[in-house]
Amino acid sequence: MNGTPYLSQEVEFEVPLYAPARRFAARLSLAWTTFVEDLDDSTLIVVELTSKPTSFSRVLRLAEEWVRSEALGAIRFSVDGRDYVLEAGEVDWELDIPAAAA
Repeated sequence: MNGTPYLSQEVEFEVPLYAPARRFAARLSLAWTTFVEDLDDSTLIVVELTSKPTSFSRVLRLAEEWVRSEALGAIRFSVDGRDYVLEAGEVDWELDIPAAAA
């Protein structure tokens, strides 16, 4: 084999709050095409990966730093049709997270 290319062309992050999601998307948009979708109970950030082999790892490292700096504790993300949880730092329990839609 002459190297294995990444399988997915995008990563989706689910973030509980819209404002932090917009900040993260703005940061990512400096190097990747990003889309933000405001859902009923969370916000979805879709990041289109580049053809560089390190694109995915760079996005995940930035996400980890961002989760830590926003004191979210963890967020869900999806790649290649699989769901994962990215944990970093401690949760700030003082954040005003909206209740899930009833």
